[in-house]
Amino acid sequence: MTHTEYLTRPQSSAHWTVSTNYRFRVASFVNMFVSVLLHGWDKGYSPLLWGLIAMQLLIYPHLAFLFARRSVNAQQAEVNNLTLDCLMFGALAAALQFPLWIAFTVYIASTLNITMSRGLAGLIRSQLAFFSGVLVVGLLVGWHLSPSTELPVTIICLIGNTVYIVSIGLTAFGRNRQLRQTREALRMGENTLKQQLTEIQNLQEKLQEQAVRDPLTGLYNRRFLDTIMARELARCEREGLHLTVMMIDVDHFKKVNDSYGHPGGDEVLKKLATLLQEKVRVIDVACRFGGEEFLLMLPSMSPEFAIVRAEQCREAFAQAKVEFDGQTIQATMSVGIAVYPQHGNTLAELTRCADVALYQAKEAGRNRVVLYIAGN
Repeated sequence: MTHTEYLTRPQSSAHWTVSTNYRFRVASFVNMFVSVLLHGWDKGYSPLLWGLIAMQLLIYPHLAFLFARRSVNAQQAEVNNLTLDCLMFGALAAALQFPLWIAFTVYIASTLNITMSRGLAGLIRSQLAFFSGVLVVGLLVGWHLSPSTELPVTIICLIGNTVYIVSIGLTAFGRNRQLRQTREALRMGENTLKQQLTEIQNLQEKLQEQAVRDPLTGLYNRRFLDTIMARELARCEREGLHLTVMMIDVDHFKKVNDSYGHPGGDEVLKKLATLLQEKVRVIDVACRFGGEEFLLMLPSMSPEFAIVRAEQCREAFAQAKVEFDGQTIQATMSVGIAVYPQHGNTLAELTRCADVALYQAKEAGRNRVVLYIAGN
């Protein structure tokens, strides 16, 4: 009788399988040798038969172990050993003239072992091997049937079968527990990995967002504007739409910094950024263009409506109050407007025209909105 676990496990577990089968094979074969010895003591078996029985039950288990252990594919070698077990047990049962409990024990044990490892294919393989052993012996020495077994032999076989089945149960329980622990560890590892991947993804998104955002105001930066502008211009060209660019500059910003320090100036810039975010549509883009300059990109907006929107922003900023260090800061802004396609077809052309209009607003006294007019 031998025991095996499922041989579909990876090669790294082959040595454990072979070693476990070796221990079960040695113990069960010794038990079977004692049963056969008691059964055949007074049967007059020939010395040759006794030699073959001793070879099979006492020496063969060690040879099978060495063969499987030294094999390149230990798992397949162990399957071959289990098949050979079936063949030899079939031959042994026939040679002993089918004593009931001995024949039953070797048949059930050999069938169970290979079926556990190979399923239905193993069951078929075990039957072919076992009855091939029966057939070979029957053809060589004839067919004889002597099923009676003495009480001591019956008791030993019953004890052996009981120990064998209990051992299978304990071994299976141990392996299943290890499998559950491994699965739980894998599940926990998978959850940890998912959490780490989520954190990495969030960090990447945060870094990508930071790469296109101005850290002071939270508005988009010129890098983002350069990325999106060409796409928006192409869309407006396809659909025959306007695209407005507003250049915005805080009036006398140097005086604000001189009077309230750079922290005070930063508060004014943040106030203007907040106001612009409140005034823009979902499709609009508000950018900090540099220093105290801001840019609004307004797709699908006509020049007339752009002027109205710019005036709303200008008036709101002029009325806004910035509380800083116990003081109230008020500032104004000037706006220059350029419109696609009248004033340019690229970001560079539109910003240049909007800059010209912004300069005109400054020259005209600041705190005003000017639309670029070609030739002025």
